[in-house]
Amino acid sequence: MSIKLKPSTKEYKRDSKGKIVGKKFTWRHYPPASFKTEELKEMYSNSTYKRKKHLILNELVKRNEEIPTNKAS
Repeated sequence: MSIKLKPSTKEYKRDSKGKIVGKKFTWRHYPPASFKTEELKEMYSNSTYKRKKHLILNELVKRNEEIPTNKAS
């Protein structure tokens, strides 16, 4: 399993009225590549993702994006 930024969730199959159909579901995973660049930049500056900052930074580097800095020079 690849590294995820958020925990995986179950998405249950629903009918046209929005009710869950049986026990059918699919897993929704959240790897860094599935997020928009703007979302990654927000996560990088957010303190709740401080344990995952290196993963976010690596993804931003892959996309050749400017890395946001919080430090005052």
